[in-house]
Amino acid sequence: MNIYKSLLSVIFWALGFTLTLDAQSYELNIKAKNYLSDTIIIGNYYGEKQIVRDTLISKDKSSFIWKEDTMNTPGMYILLLKPSNSSIQFFVSGTDRKVTLEFDAKDAQNPKFKGSPENQEFYKYMDFLKDRRVQADSARARITRAKAANKTDEESNSILTKLDKDVKEEQKKLLTTFPGTVLSLMLKASTDIEIPEFTGDEKDVQLQRYKYYKNHFFDNLDFQNKALLRTPFLYSKFDQYLNKLTSPLPDSIIPTLDLLLSKVEQDKDAYRYFLADYLNKYASMKIVGHDAVYVHLVDKYYSAGKAPWLKGESLEKMVENANDLRPILIGKIIPDITTYFEDGKPINLHSIKAKYTVVVFWAPDCGHCKKIMPEVVKFYDNNKDKDVKIFSVCTKSGEKLATCWPAIQEKNMQGFINTGDEYARFNQKIRVKSTPKIFILDESKKILIKDIGGEDLEKIFGEILKEKEGEKPVK
Repeated sequence: MNIYKSLLSVIFWALGFTLTLDAQSYELNIKAKNYLSDTIIIGNYYGEKQIVRDTLISKDKSSFIWKEDTMNTPGMYILLLKPSNSSIQFFVSGTDRKVTLEFDAKDAQNPKFKGSPENQEFYKYMDFLKDRRVQADSARARITRAKAANKTDEESNSILTKLDKDVKEEQKKLLTTFPGTVLSLMLKASTDIEIPEFTGDEKDVQLQRYKYYKNHFFDNLDFQNKALLRTPFLYSKFDQYLNKLTSPLPDSIIPTLDLLLSKVEQDKDAYRYFLADYLNKYASMKIVGHDAVYVHLVDKYYSAGKAPWLKGESLEKMVENANDLRPILIGKIIPDITTYFEDGKPINLHSIKAKYTVVVFWAPDCGHCKKIMPEVVKFYDNNKDKDVKIFSVCTKSGEKLATCWPAIQEKNMQGFINTGDEYARFNQKIRVKSTPKIFILDESKKILIKDIGGEDLEKIFGEILKEKEGEKPVK
């Protein structure tokens, strides 16, 4: 088990801790039986990441001490054992200053604790769950066999009902006995939302269940608790809400990110972590249209001063990138640019009269342009009777502009509106950082799609036509 994949930490920062408590020391004495290594690693979660907190070295391979001058942040930590990479989870309560942990390396999942009632109860609860799980699996197997024989097993169904009741009662008891602890935080965060019964037809009931589940998805997380960043629950919950309960379209992703960030806004560490994480994610996202999410995050948070930790050149570069992207987001009217034919005659992009205009930025020495241009030519030949025009802009400037015109002949692009600009002034409005770069515009020059491969033009244009046909009113 790799520490970067397997650490399970639940950090709880109890509200109301005083500076006196923070100043107290913490000591964990570890007694290891049958342990052959002289090293134990201690780690914890930080958002999606799992980080190494400390490395303990022992001379006799059986006794280790983890000592801190100040009380460690309350939570669930982990001992990573070498070389097996097996692990032991344990709580730091924030009140237990001196704890002893004993384990046998041959049975590391059954550690013993002194000086920590919370850890003792946690492992009792884990044994309780293990026993109930065995009983539940046996009951489900009997039910499955009964169904295969077209029968019902009421006794096994009753056993499952009772087991579920037993688990909930045990959880309730622990929540009552250990309020405000890491154990209670873990139990609440790992509890599923109970959805009430709804009435109506099947589709209506499904929709009501979905809405209720989404609206109450975070009910069991305490966002006032700064420990959440250091748990596996917060990131996984956010990830599930974003990727499972939110449409993958930018118009849905953007308000979801605003919601998630608002929930951790009071926790500076969590807010900074998630804002940076989402920015990096959508900055590198290759999904068409998701650059709108990046622009939104820069505009609403970074440019607005809501990320004070980022300043200077880094912030300027980020804002510059957003400024380059903002005018050419899908759904916007593409900026009007002026380019020039081989004879020097100018033409404005917006002056082109066509139901659909495909804009292609390309270069004669661009290897990928050479590869996809036959597909673009084929696309034009197949669709020019649908009032489609292709506006090509060679990105070479200065003396290299002269290489564009023979390349047009070589690539059989004569049917296109072929242009260029000695000074590449189109970059002032449409920043072209790599070629080929392709846009499909409607008759008003609104960007329908962009950054698609030439080999995908035919398929994507067909989908656009189907969508447009579907918008036509029925006569």
